[in-house]
Amino acid sequence: MNKVVVLLLLSTFMAGCHSTGVDQEQQDTFASLRCWQFRDQSSITREQVNYIRNRSDNGDLQCKTLLGDLYERGHGVAQDVPKAKALYQSVAEVNASAYYQLGRMEEEGIGGPPDYVKARAFYQRATAKPGNSESTTRLARLMVEGKGGPEDLQGALQLYLSALASSVGDAWKGIDRLRGKGLVLSAEQEQRYNKVWVDTTTYRLRSKMRSLQMSVSSKLEPGSVVKPLKLQLECIPGSNVPSISLLEGSGDSAIDQAVLQAMSTYRFSGEPIFPKGQTSWKVIASFYPGSK
Repeated sequence: MNKVVVLLLLSTFMAGCHSTGVDQEQQDTFASLRCWQFRDQSSITREQVNYIRNRSDNGDLQCKTLLGDLYERGHGVAQDVPKAKALYQSVAEVNASAYYQLGRMEEEGIGGPPDYVKARAFYQRATAKPGNSESTTRLARLMVEGKGGPEDLQGALQLYLSALASSVGDAWKGIDRLRGKGLVLSAEQEQRYNKVWVDTTTYRLRSKMRSLQMSVSSKLEPGSVVKPLKLQLECIPGSNVPSISLLEGSGDSAIDQAVLQAMSTYRFSGEPIFPKGQTSWKVIASFYPGSK
């Protein structure tokens, strides 16, 4: 039954791609996805531009934002920066990502000289709504650089922490830059920073282990059963290369060596803040070869 439903939905989606009639569009629950699809193509047809424009006129905020993007880039239409800004502005109160677009254009000087005051104001409006991490990190960077307003390192730190979701990306790098300037995190901030590092490391290790599962399982003899492996990865300050130790073997030395060899390419992403007196950070990872 599920397969039938999926096929029906896919058929509905593909069929909609060939129609740009307004009545059809009003019933089109895939409109925003289709607008994104058209927007990301290297070339775009007049019919596809008209589809985005019609959906925009019918009140689809995502399609209206994307129409602004087309005018900003001159993609499928004549470039018209004022019209792009007007489209972004028209939906910004409801679709906060449009405030990001406005802030980016002011910061980068698209359509005129850079205006960091306006850029900060637009980013600030975007950050008032959840899910706008890129606006948050851009606003924080302007605050660090003192552009468009006073320098505010503590305020920037709070913004970076609010956007921090992993030990990669602009928020993590921004906090590292602030630490490089001598800014010290509070105990609570340090705890959050370290938790994000641990969570990211755990996720990346699990992904690495899953990718190993099939290749290692293929080395097992039919009918063989091996025990789980337990590894220790040690993070040392100043190095993203872990020191790896085998704490518990599988009982099959070939499997153990295969896992250790594969893990030799693993690298930590960032590093935690080491508590005073702690010279390394140890992470335990388990691997289940399975049976065959």
